[in-house]
Order: sequence, then C-alpha cells, then structure tokens
Amino acid sequence: MLKYSTYRSIYEEAGDVNTTRGQSASNHMNEMKQSAAALFAEILGLCRKEYLVKLVLVFMLVVSGFTVVGNVFASSASLVKQEKRVVVERGDTLWSIALKNKPAGMKTVVYIEGIKKTSGLKNGNIQAGDILTLPVY
Repeated sequence: MLKYSTYRSIYEEAGDVNTTRGQSASNHMNEMKQSAAALFAEILGLCRKEYLVKLVLVFMLVVSGFTVVGNVFASSASLVKQEKRVVVERGDTLWSIALKNKPAGMKTVVYIEGIKKTSGLKNGNIQAGDILTLPVY
C-alpha cells in the first residue's frame, strides 16, 4: 500500500525530515538564509563607493579600448582608396579605357560609371590630354 496518498500529506511531513547532523530541515533552512545574508552583506561591503568608481573606470577603459581596436581593424581596408590615373590619348573613349582596365567579372557600363564618378565627369565627353582617375576594385 502507498505510504503517501496525496501531495498534501507529503508536504506536511517534510518538516519532520532530519539531516545527517541531527538538525531539522527548518533549522537547516535558517542557517542557509543566514549564510546567504552574510554573503550579500559581504558583496555590498565590496561595492563601496571607492571600489565602485574604480570598477566603472576600468570597465570604461576596457570598452573604449575594444572600440578603438575594432574601428582600426574594421575600417582600415575601406579608408585606403586605390586609384589609377590614365592620360587620355587621341582616339580613346571611355568604353575603350574601361575595357582595358576593368576587373574581369565587372560589366563595362558599371566601370564607366565608376570612372565618371572618381574623375568628376558629368557626361561621357573626354578629350586627348585629360587625366582620368580609374577606380581599382
């Protein structure tokens, strides 16, 4: 036959359980609460104003250090703009210059737009002697 028939009967008898040292469960719980309160008081003692200020300053220095290092490594490739300059010769067109200098997988029309943008051209008119700045991708 079952010793406990309901949850309530199990709960009511839990106070009678003894620990290995002979203390009741309620005494053991009181000791745990007291040790937790002592630990909490110790933590609060460590967080006095002077320690807290030092901790905040160290944290800010670490965060700012990671921010600076992250910005240096993240933007170093994008800050350097490589460019190639070409002097336009007689008979050259933007199309012919783009065909000679564009990357293999890029459309010629897209590279021409890049030439116009980097060289400051408003339209596709170029003359011999003009200096064009070609983007390097």
